[in-house]
Amino acid sequence: MFYKLHMTGTLMSVNITKFQINYRLAYFLWGFGVITLMVLSLLPPGNEPSFTGLVNDKVRHFTAYACVAHIGCHAGRNWYKRSLLCALTLIVSIAIEFLQPFTGRDFEVLDIVANLSGVTAGAALMALLLYWRSR
Repeated sequence: MFYKLHMTGTLMSVNITKFQINYRLAYFLWGFGVITLMVLSLLPPGNEPSFTGLVNDKVRHFTAYACVAHIGCHAGRNWYKRSLLCALTLIVSIAIEFLQPFTGRDFEVLDIVANLSGVTAGAALMALLLYWRSR
């Protein structure tokens, strides 16, 4: 897919591939996911969405961070960038845990363990998908 740009009377072509658009979309979704996790995790107790009582707290942490980390892995074009986005996701989750006592919630080490497990699972899923695609 090619887009043409007209600048000051000259025709300049800019090559924007389908993969570049997918990376940008994945970066956007990763950022949106991190911000959503921050907002939901820092809500005062009692203001959680109604569906949160249906599933165990640690399962929710694991699933949410696995999804966000997996989307972050899609945004990275190489393993260095993928690892960086996963590390940033984990750093944000640790920062959230340290900020939660200021909003009336409790600091829980097991939440960090669940978040770390989720980030690891999301990255491992990406590694499996890339391995299967290369075969």
